[in-house]
Amino acid sequence: MSAQPPAPNKRLARIMQPSLRFWVIAPIFVMLILFLLALFGFALIARQSPPFELFLVAIASFLAVAGIALLITRRISRRFQNIIGAADRIAQGDFTIRVKDDHDDEIGQLVRAFNEMVTNLEQLHRSRDLLSRTMSPAVRESLIESGLDFRGITQLVTILFIDIKDFTRITERHNTEQVVFFLNDYYTNIANQVHVGGGIVGKYGGDSILAFFGAPQPEPPHKSSTAALLTALALQETIEAMSERWRLLGLPPIRAGMGVSIGPVVAGPIGSEQQFEYTVIGDAVNLASRLQDLTRNVAGYGIMMSQEVYAALEDRIKDQLKVVDLERYEAMDAREKATSPVHFVDLGHVLVKGKKGPVHVYAIPDYELDE
Repeated sequence: MSAQPPAPNKRLARIMQPSLRFWVIAPIFVMLILFLLALFGFALIARQSPPFELFLVAIASFLAVAGIALLITRRISRRFQNIIGAADRIAQGDFTIRVKDDHDDEIGQLVRAFNEMVTNLEQLHRSRDLLSRTMSPAVRESLIESGLDFRGITQLVTILFIDIKDFTRITERHNTEQVVFFLNDYYTNIANQVHVGGGIVGKYGGDSILAFFGAPQPEPPHKSSTAALLTALALQETIEAMSERWRLLGLPPIRAGMGVSIGPVVAGPIGSEQQFEYTVIGDAVNLASRLQDLTRNVAGYGIMMSQEVYAALEDRIKDQLKVVDLERYEAMDAREKATSPVHFVDLGHVLVKGKKGPVHVYAIPDYELDE
């Protein structure tokens, strides 16, 4: 290991960066020296020694003026130290600190301006904290760096659409407070899992969530599609854990359908300059929503994805998960299905609402429904 450089000499640092006391005492000391030099010069010209009392008066005057100056500078320095200490607290993230100084001089004006600045910083910090809760850190940093561009950017993105099945039944059987608790807990757990998977929540819509992968920072298709699929699989376990917890609270277990698609979308702030949300718009979003709808119509499947998503997946995922056609899967017995926890079931070409032609769909079974 290399030797650590020696610590700087504090005394030398003080000399190189003199304090306020130095700048007050130094001129007084220089004036004393000049006075003594003038006194000795006068004595040489007059060829007689200056009176000793004059030396005493000069030194006493210097000490008196220096003492008063030191007292004044000590009070001034203490006021500046209060400001410096408050600035250090602010640098550590404490925006509640304020400097107390009721004087009307220049330092008092500086303190009032400092406190007003801290108040503005505190409000800005709160606004940023609220902003971080309304959008992901990646989106926030992107908007801070590039600013608001309401034209959006066309990017290749993987969409994950999640929706609660039979949500109307839940709202009919429980009061408003229970439904609000239900949704907030649901949204919190889903959003956390999406963020862990590298995605961004683009929209909350009643009982549905739109998440996307590959924006605002572009990602290759194999990365965004794999991240979206793994997140969907993790969400199945998350929702099952939530259901178990809700049973203890008297709330019903839930089922969620998920649709995954990939394609070019416009990503960016949508809305007005006064109020907007960062989200994605495009045919891939609509397709993910329609694929999610299929989970309601085709029993036994919790995740539907387009053939384009399957084609973009990383090879390691394709190697681990078998693809079987629908007839072959339905012919399997429970033991055979259990030997592979997850299958890609090729549903073939399916008519999807809003699309002109059929869509090639792959599905992942909801094994809880098969038991």
